[in-house]
Amino acid sequence: MSRAAETVLPTPPDVLRHTFDAMSVGVIVLGRDLRINVWNRWVESRSGIAESEAIGRGLDALFPDLANSYFMSAVHGALNGGYPSVLAPSLHAPVFPFFAVPGVDTERMRQQIHVVPLGGASGCLVQVIDANAAWQRESTLKRKHLLLEESLELQERLLQQLEGNKAELQRQVRERTAQLEELAGHVQDLSEHERAQLARELHDELGALMTAIRIDVARLNSQSETTTERHQRALKNIDQAIQIKRRIMEGMRPTLLNNFGVVVAIRELAREKAAVNTWRFGIDLPDEEMPISEQLSITLYRVCQEALTNAAKYAEATEVRLSLRLENDFLVLEIMDNGVGMSPVREGRRGGHGISGMQHRVLARGGTLEIGPASPQGTRVVARIPYQARSESARDRSLREDEAN
Repeated sequence: MSRAAETVLPTPPDVLRHTFDAMSVGVIVLGRDLRINVWNRWVESRSGIAESEAIGRGLDALFPDLANSYFMSAVHGALNGGYPSVLAPSLHAPVFPFFAVPGVDTERMRQQIHVVPLGGASGCLVQVIDANAAWQRESTLKRKHLLLEESLELQERLLQQLEGNKAELQRQVRERTAQLEELAGHVQDLSEHERAQLARELHDELGALMTAIRIDVARLNSQSETTTERHQRALKNIDQAIQIKRRIMEGMRPTLLNNFGVVVAIRELAREKAAVNTWRFGIDLPDEEMPISEQLSITLYRVCQEALTNAAKYAEATEVRLSLRLENDFLVLEIMDNGVGMSPVREGRRGGHGISGMQHRVLARGGTLEIGPASPQGTRVVARIPYQARSESARDRSLREDEAN
């Protein structure tokens, strides 16, 4: 090697120094006496202390605050015991007064420090890593995690509140529904009560009056030597008026229902409907009268009446079957026809308020009403009402007493 080459090539210490200066981390090499042997450019720029000012000085003299610190314990452990140490920024405050921009920044940068023994009598190496970016990322993640937890807690509270509101709304709906059902039942009962009163007044007042008129006209006719056409026409008109009165009374409160019970009344109603509509009619009723309350008898009769009326108006049926039976402590009234059924178009208009009336009547007695397709075609109406033998609700008893008065 020529002398010129020897002057160009750096000496080994210079190579080491250039290597340390090129590193993107801080490098401080301490001797066993804690004097600084290496102070690279990264440390110089972050501390604001020139290399010439730091080299040869004791670390504790340069940074008096480090005395008795955990960092100094780690340095002594490396020098005396050969133990490496790591000071993580999440566990330790910044050790050195290093700043991203010395003289401008007021908050020390977050630092991750490695203390590594060099072996023998060489001392130890202190590596300082800028942990600000990692710390910021970690802080950001922590904030996001905290926000996520708060969001989840808020969501949970909102869900609980919604569940509470939902339960309260459901309770209110059930309460309002029960009140409406109670009101609808009461209205139905009042309607039946008024019908019964009007039917009784027609029978007692108008019926007696028309009967007296007919007797008088008939007596005059019999006393007259010649029966005039006018007399005959008057008798005929009176008889027609009496028949109309009877039909009105039967429509408002069937006499058979009052006098003979629901089984006889339903059988006669079915016979009349079948005759008028020329149906083939199948009927399955108990052989004996059923001991049930008057109001329950009215409910069964009116449901049957409405179902048969709907079958006559809308079903275009040729055959109808009707049954009344006791099934597991329930009275089951079933009416089926072989008509056109309840298509989506017809379902909205078929029966109209009549179906609602049936539902309210059955619900008022604690029962259920099902209306659906029959097999193989047609419509099937099934009312299930709890069977109460010879018992009356408070409402039934009150209405019965009103009628008696």
